[in-house]
Amino acid sequence: MSSSASEFLSAIDRRHSGEQSVVLRYRNCLRFEESPAADEDFKKLLDRTSIREGLRIFPLLTYRDVEILVLDETSLMHTHTLKSIDGAVSIARCLQRGYRRIAFESGGNTGTALSVYGRRVGLETFLVLPGENLSLLDSAVFAAPSTHLIAVRDRARVKQVSSELRKRDGLPKVPQPEWRLEASMFIGSYLLEAMLEGLQFDILAQTISAAFAPIGIFRVLRQQRPELGRLPSFLGIQQAPNCPMYRALRGGETGGGPEEVGSTVRLLTRVMYDASPQSYGTVEELRGILDETAGDLTLVDSTDFSQLLKDDFDGAGILSVLAEAGVKIFIREGEVVETTGLLALTGTLKEIDAGRIAAGSRVLVCLTSGTGRPDGKVVPEVWAEEWATAG
Repeated sequence: MSSSASEFLSAIDRRHSGEQSVVLRYRNCLRFEESPAADEDFKKLLDRTSIREGLRIFPLLTYRDVEILVLDETSLMHTHTLKSIDGAVSIARCLQRGYRRIAFESGGNTGTALSVYGRRVGLETFLVLPGENLSLLDSAVFAAPSTHLIAVRDRARVKQVSSELRKRDGLPKVPQPEWRLEASMFIGSYLLEAMLEGLQFDILAQTISAAFAPIGIFRVLRQQRPELGRLPSFLGIQQAPNCPMYRALRGGETGGGPEEVGSTVRLLTRVMYDASPQSYGTVEELRGILDETAGDLTLVDSTDFSQLLKDDFDGAGILSVLAEAGVKIFIREGEVVETTGLLALTGTLKEIDAGRIAAGSRVLVCLTSGTGRPDGKVVPEVWAEEWATAG
């Protein structure tokens, strides 16, 4: 990471806009390897793996005298989620290590990104995901013979199946946690540039699972704290039916815990199916961010989400307000297909209604997904239960 604001700004590759690729724009602002030569080699690999990883910020609405801005991490991304950045970074790491075949588990978004970005550079990929999430995928992504898809009927066994597959075929585990933090640092770099140029906001709100995104973002912002002054507070939003980070950091009985959810269908965001994301070792770093920024965590449930879709904002529904700003959330059979990004907005409005976000505040809401157009026609190469029987 550049040691001063002036060094950071001078390291930006202005041949590439943030709307085109934050990976290419900010790769020279970050340090990935101790060795300068190795660092340069990795950055050349990012040139090779980047497709489109675009971000933008726009004002959305004012609600109860709170100004809400959106960090759009969906409409300008190649795979229409912020996981496009993970795809570019993780696949570059795979090339750096000479991997030709990789396996990974996912609820959908990360798996799609790794499959797309991996196929583009000739990697053979194996995605393991909950079978109930097949409807969240686009069949075109998995049409190539080198792009494999293994579905698991029991979502609690996804990690186990993925581990067994890697052990059986000698495949590396990707992405590594540090790669996911590196990907999030590109978002932090985008925000840092905007803040150095005058963007002001009091709260950063995002839906979280293991919280890689805020950790990576605040790693970047913290480095420039003398220039920025007070950092924005972080508001993390989790779905009430599966809220392990909330339980770990806020405690108490919330109901609808992970042990009660045997199916992803009951989840508000099915891509965040993991009942133990704290196993990645991110709990204490998230705790540090909450303490340092006077931040908080909150929960949203299906009633909260339904209310968001019903509410009127100056004569228009929230999906119409977003569409007017150029973000067209995908609806299939009357339902929002990928809800993760909208849950951040749901939690923000809930906190405003509860008086925990004061009038006069400015909130930047991370809209991480929603504009993809999955056809839901994916047929897995194999169901894990049948594969295990055959093996």
